Amino acid sequence: MEVLDYHKLKIFKTVVDLGSFSKAAEVLFLTQPTVTLQVKKLENYLGVTLLKRDKSGIKLTPEGELLYKHASKIIDDYLSMEEELSSIKKDFSKILIIGASSTIGDFLLPKFLAHFIKDRENTKVNLFIGNSKAIEEGILSKTFYIGLVEDEIASNKLQATPFYEDEIVLIANANMDIPDKISLKDLKNYKFIFRERGSGTRNVVEHVLKEKGIEIKPDIEASSSKAIAKLVANSNYLAFISKLVVESDLKLNNLKIVKVDDLDIKRKFSYITQKNIRLPTIEREFINEMFNYFK
Repeated sequence: MEVLDYHKLKIFKTVVDLGSFSKAAEVLFLTQPTVTLQVKKLENYLGVTLLKRDKSGIKLTPEGELLYKHASKIIDDYLSMEEELSSIKKDFSKILIIGASSTIGDFLLPKFLAHFIKDRENTKVNLFIGNSKAIEEGILSKTFYIGLVEDEIASNKLQATPFYEDEIVLIANANMDIPDKISLKDLKNYKFIFRERGSGTRNVVEHVLKEKGIEIKPDIEASSSKAIAKLVANSNYLAFISKLVVESDLKLNNLKIVKVDDLDIKRKFSYITQKNIRLPTIEREFINEMFNYFK
């Protein structure tokens, strides 16, 4: 027998907030068919149609709007209940859900997370890794309270606080016939691999190059920084990438850094939250320790 439970309401609300079944599946660590099925079960239980799809995307029916209003309140109340129970019972299990853009999630965060959970046996961590745009969407939908991003945020509903400075470098195959230092105008003589559109790294690089009057059209696009590093190490393509990603390859002499005259690309990694929101205890502890760790 179907029931109207928190799990289904959470899925429904996330689909509405993100305007997409596939995006909701991604941030909830579910498959798209599972998300679709849970929304359908919700509709069957209530005996109404909640969502309609057209060329412009997903739209709420009047019944869907009513459920969304109440689901939002139920979910907020549920999270408040968990927070209060956690403060009363010290061994109450806690779940920390974090969204992190690719470079941060793959290369900066793992060591700190291991440090953070070391003495927190009752804390479970769910880490979602995606591009900066996906993290912003996850925060707006309250799929997670904290997002770690490498790009400027677009929504005025969010606030960003820097916690780490990253350097983006130009990399080449260690054996490639290219000078150790080139000029900005020389960039047009080489082939490039870029991250996908929506990536924080790509946005920062394109912004800085545009300020210098340079436009590069990549020959290859990839959604993985690791894949880009391997491609460069085995080809004559160049790529702009976070130095964090290639530290081991530089030590092994698989890659080399090519300096570019008058080009210094640094960026701030920031954590983002919704404005005027009180974070649960475990999220506040995470932020405080993160600042101390990366000082």
